[in-house]
Amino acid sequence: MLYHLQVRNLSYKNILTQVKFEWSQGERLALMGANGSGKSTLAKLLAGQIKADAGEILLRHNGEIYPREKSLSWKNIGYVGQHPRRHTIGATVAEELGFGLLNLGLSAEEVKDKVRSLASQIGMLEHLQQSPSTLSGGERQRLVIAAILALHPAFIILDESVSMLDPKAEKRIFDLIDSANITNSDSNVKGLGQLWITHDPEVALRADRLLVLQEGNLVAEGNPSDILKDEKQCLEYRIRSQSKALTHGYAINHSSITCQMPPVLKWDKAEFKNKVYADQTVDKNQFIGIVGPSGVGKTTLLESALNLIKPIKGEFKAFDYASNPIPMQELRNRIRLLQQEAGEYILGRTVYDEVFYTKSKILRQADRAKDEAYLNSMAIPEKQWRRDPERLSGGERQRIALAAALSTYPDIVLFDEPMIGLDCQGREQFRAFLMQYKDNHTILYVTHDLSEIADLVTRIWLIEDGKVALDCKIEDFTKERDRFERAGVKL
Repeated sequence: MLYHLQVRNLSYKNILTQVKFEWSQGERLALMGANGSGKSTLAKLLAGQIKADAGEILLRHNGEIYPREKSLSWKNIGYVGQHPRRHTIGATVAEELGFGLLNLGLSAEEVKDKVRSLASQIGMLEHLQQSPSTLSGGERQRLVIAAILALHPAFIILDESVSMLDPKAEKRIFDLIDSANITNSDSNVKGLGQLWITHDPEVALRADRLLVLQEGNLVAEGNPSDILKDEKQCLEYRIRSQSKALTHGYAINHSSITCQMPPVLKWDKAEFKNKVYADQTVDKNQFIGIVGPSGVGKTTLLESALNLIKPIKGEFKAFDYASNPIPMQELRNRIRLLQQEAGEYILGRTVYDEVFYTKSKILRQADRAKDEAYLNSMAIPEKQWRRDPERLSGGERQRIALAAALSTYPDIVLFDEPMIGLDCQGREQFRAFLMQYKDNHTILYVTHDLSEIADLVTRIWLIEDGKVALDCKIEDFTKERDRFERAGVKL
């Protein structure tokens, strides 16, 4: 018999108010809403990570009702959060996949066979002895999801958990989830109950039912297509409508002029430990989109631009310092990196501290008016300035990380999937920022979704097998479209 979940008038602090809905095993739900609307809080309540102030969550099975106190039955709900780095505990990929299996009482040989099977299904058979910390963000997401599936839950909650994946890897994960067999002692049912927290209407349209949260209230529930085709309503809810799931028209920027000055970044036959190779140059004020499958070296390339890693062969240079290397502190101010999972790297006790962490107390006092104007310009409301960033949503932390990265007014900005976790308003604000920023700054922008920036970039690098396999001007993009599609780039 199927498991069935009932959520009754659930409230939590000032974040959620009397939320109620039902969810059956085998049913695919999508959950959308603006940043700060309560999506992740609801997920954590369902997974038992936090306790509700009011209301209740009941699990029904075989005519029995299991309240939260019946912890054994509640292990049937698996949760994968926004930041896969927080979910990995194994020293190697094999240990990560096998940890839960050992707890299920399988023999060592059975665990070994199951681990290899899971690794093969998610394309990580060659990484079994690697530390999860060495994987790309997308690879870690695949790993954590597979480790949860190994435990045979009846329900799985994915909180923006496919956001770092290229389309091929995303399809592989959804196929894996859809084919998961529930074979615990109580049931033999094919199919998981799935809850996808997402800002992507393309993902939401695959669901059986869509739930929409607004300021902690469940304001819409029903067929995803019916809800997402109402553009006026979606605008009010601050979610992307169905029309926003369609591919952008690419207005090609022909205004770029080849710069005759020395390049600002130069990789000269540079080879790095993890088999990434670069022999590229970047001119001043170029906007380069960097695309390619998960785990091929895109993030490594950005890290090398900031000298976080150094080549073992060849060399890398930043700016026009032919004989004297640029001092590291100056380099870190002139080149800023907005990392994948930027919300994971928050250091300040308050939002204000985080954004201006490079400034001394004396300088903060002197620049107070200017700093407050900067926070307003970055769409960070005053009510958040003294709040602990950890208490904000993932999308809100992403905006704060962006503001911190740009606070030194760098010449070069390195973006690694910067729109992950942003709601529709945040995405539009960010694109508006890029439109203004790009003409006087050099930008390297890693993404799985080329439609985010195709109308902004001057060049595109396709990374495959650890090197730039294709470097084309945006004017030549249409000639190479099939090549990008074969590589799994979302267009």
